[in-house]
Amino acid sequence: MPRPSTLLALAPLTLVLLAPSLARADEPAGEEPAADAAPAESEAKPKPPWRKEMHMIEVGWLMGALFPAKDHGLYGVEPPSPPRAFKTGFDIGLRLAYMPVRFVGVEVEGNVSPTKVDVEEGKRSVLFGLRGHVILQLPTRITPFIVGGGGMFGGSSKDELIGKKVDGALHVGGGVKIYISKWVVLRFDGRDIVTPSYAKAAGGEPSFAHHGEFTIGVSFVWGRKGTKMWPKS
Repeated sequence: MPRPSTLLALAPLTLVLLAPSLARADEPAGEEPAADAAPAESEAKPKPPWRKEMHMIEVGWLMGALFPAKDHGLYGVEPPSPPRAFKTGFDIGLRLAYMPVRFVGVEVEGNVSPTKVDVEEGKRSVLFGLRGHVILQLPTRITPFIVGGGGMFGGSSKDELIGKKVDGALHVGGGVKIYISKWVVLRFDGRDIVTPSYAKAAGGEPSFAHHGEFTIGVSFVWGRKGTKMWPKS
């Protein structure tokens, strides 16, 4: 049997050997050490390239041709019989687009088209519009896109011809953008603008007229990092 003096000599050594076990027993069950709980900041995943290029703005102008439908319903007076059409007119306008990311956005635009009513005297008149739409596009330098939305479409001339009227309108279209640089984009658009037709204006069955619009334009861009598919990671 060991002597008491021997046991007293071994007591400090026993405490040293048991200290790690006692420390682990004090930790809550099921928890990992703090060092393993979360990865170091340097090991965090980098943002994907498309997340680095957000909140872009495009501001520009457009010009082209507007082809009014012959069966339009833009009569501010009693619709004449036969109906009176507008001639093809020069189209000019402005547009503003906001792109949260490179491939989707919203846009508003307004246009004015000086033209004439198609009668023997060729009386002057003007067509105008204000609309908004969603735009979907490829995130490339040469960028095909489609748009769809609504707004208003109106006409104005002397009362003895057509008068003044504004109708609600829907439109769909598409085109292509060419990003000359990250600051400038050249754009080609085609639209089908749908409004109530002459039959509805004359009190007949609801029907719709289709107006064509073809324009080119230039816009200035803020927030785009480059013209390639994606900016470099």
